[in-house]
Amino acid sequence: MKKTLTLLLCLSVLLLAACGQAGASAKSAAEAASADSGTSVVLTGDGAQIHGGGVRAEGGTVTVGAVGEYRISGTLSEGQIIVDTGEDAMEVTLILEGVSVTNPQGPALWVKQAKKVTLRLADGSENLLVSGTEADLAAYDDTRSGAALYAEDDLSVEGGGSLTIRGYLNNGVTCKDDVKIKGGTLDVLGANNGVRASESVTVSGGALRIVSGNDGLKTSSAEKAGKGFIEISGGSLSISSGGDAVAAVTELRVSGGELKAETRQDLVGTNSRKGLKAGTLVEISGGTMTISADEDGIHCDGSVRMSGGEASIIASTGIQAGVRDSGEGDILLSGGSLFVAAVKQGLKAEGSIAAGNELLALCGSEKQAEPLAGAQAWIRALVSGNAGDEVIVGASGASVTAPLNFKLLLLSSAELTQGEKTEVSIAGHSYQLTAR
Repeated sequence: MKKTLTLLLCLSVLLLAACGQAGASAKSAAEAASADSGTSVVLTGDGAQIHGGGVRAEGGTVTVGAVGEYRISGTLSEGQIIVDTGEDAMEVTLILEGVSVTNPQGPALWVKQAKKVTLRLADGSENLLVSGTEADLAAYDDTRSGAALYAEDDLSVEGGGSLTIRGYLNNGVTCKDDVKIKGGTLDVLGANNGVRASESVTVSGGALRIVSGNDGLKTSSAEKAGKGFIEISGGSLSISSGGDAVAAVTELRVSGGELKAETRQDLVGTNSRKGLKAGTLVEISGGTMTISADEDGIHCDGSVRMSGGEASIIASTGIQAGVRDSGEGDILLSGGSLFVAAVKQGLKAEGSIAAGNELLALCGSEKQAEPLAGAQAWIRALVSGNAGDEVIVGASGASVTAPLNFKLLLLSSAELTQGEKTEVSIAGHSYQLTAR
């Protein structure tokens, strides 16, 4: 099926000058087996100059075939870097020191076989991996393959440089195992998914920016026990997607870092467009999140738990827990602060809602359910306002500008006392509301 991808983002593609001539004959198996950290590769437009063992070049295809560290610089204008250590899978580190690789037909970097590959972005370096051409975006076909960075095995990114990834053919990054982002500045465009790993994605540092026609950051397989999760403990993430911004097939855990997630109808037609989505559990214990979604801000087929951190959600439904009509799936808020502006319900659970944190939800639907008694004093009041109105809560002194029209206010705070009134002001109109 053909789909048109319109990007409202101005894409800046790094063009690195290249000089020199094709060279480097194939190294012997003995030389490959003895590769060490002194190996360097200078890409020369349509070939490579190689100093050390473990690498061979055949035209525009450069293959790393042995354990070790490899320093790579220069340009391949129509070529590919392959990592293939054979049946005895080995760990390989590629140190990128100003690399530009474009492959019009497929992956610019293909990890074909290795135990683990680490991309170390040299401090201050600017690196670029491109699959396809920008013109491919206008005629994107979801049957087309070719991620700019494609890994059959574990992939890790670290360092103090930058890496721009342009997946014009399909995904920006595809990994069949685990992805770990520890450092570096990554700017990823994916005609389909931004970063897709089969088994897990862990973000603990660095800065990751994704623009994608479909899902932004996702996992896709729960076949192995304990896999299928996404974990964010540090770094900064900015995701603008035509599908779900963050989608974990099992658990999504956020304990730190900064996350900005936006879903956009103008990118690709009728995909699911949820901010954060998980199959079994969403657990938030830290970090700062800003979510703007066409559908649910946070969606989980299981339960959603928040014990810390800060989250602001603007969405159709703020948080949805549980499969429809299942009777299971709870929203458990025990810490942190949460602001929700929802076209429909702010909090919707097939099971129960427990409000025990700092919560303010402005709901467009009067169907918003009450929280369980006893978790913390709360207020559910049919008071209305319009987008742009200032809402001031007397109990905490908090002031927000309503992003959407609303009919109902849901409030919970440690400052509230059951049975006592608190003042809430909406566009200058004062209401005395009793906490329950």
